[in-house]
Amino acid sequence: MSEKLSFVNQYISNYISVNFPEFSRFKIEVNEDNLYFESITDGYKYVIYVGLGHITYPNEKIVHGGFHCWLEFIVVENLLTDLLFKHKLHVNQLFPTIRLNEFTNKNFNEIWDSFKEFKDYDVSVNKEKLDALCQHYKETITHHFIPFWEKYGSIQYVNDEIINKVTEEDLNHYLPGMGNFKKLIIMKICSNPNYNEYEKYLTNVVENAVLQDKEEYEPYANLFKELIEILKDQY
Repeated sequence: MSEKLSFVNQYISNYISVNFPEFSRFKIEVNEDNLYFESITDGYKYVIYVGLGHITYPNEKIVHGGFHCWLEFIVVENLLTDLLFKHKLHVNQLFPTIRLNEFTNKNFNEIWDSFKEFKDYDVSVNKEKLDALCQHYKETITHHFIPFWEKYGSIQYVNDEIINKVTEEDLNHYLPGMGNFKKLIIMKICSNPNYNEYEKYLTNVVENAVLQDKEEYEPYANLFKELIEILKDQY
């Protein structure tokens, strides 16, 4: 990692940690151009991703590149991840259970656009802009990230307010990455009265997919069959 990038990552990390003492429980991880704040509490994983743009030509510059904020329901993600490996379905990673986006926050585009003012400055040498960027992160965390976690940090709330209300067509906007299977797991854990009906619906979907392309979809069908048995036995 370049010295400039390392400096900016550390600066932002220190600023956020100082201004949010509760983040002391967060694990801070640097991965190439990305800075992650992660914390696992009561079965939920809270994550903030800080993306930085690393420009190397014609001159090296560090500019702001983006952000993400999400929640993982560990029991849901771990169950699916284990089954994916078992049935040899190659997936680099599952998407977060639920992410801050334009569907979970109506002001998302406004939040995203508010960071554009930093995209043309080399924050590794412009301390005024770097401090302003850090302050903007502080405001965004306070007014958007933490409220998002508070709102969706309950599997029962997601069952009641998303699964029971969002159409099947829009489901993956809220539960990305195998959203149908995630929905099934959450319904079972929350004793959703519509679970059996949804299980039958997914059974038909999976069976039809196998009829269309057995080679591609049979591993998913086997995963689905085992998932149903696990949910029946454990929940």
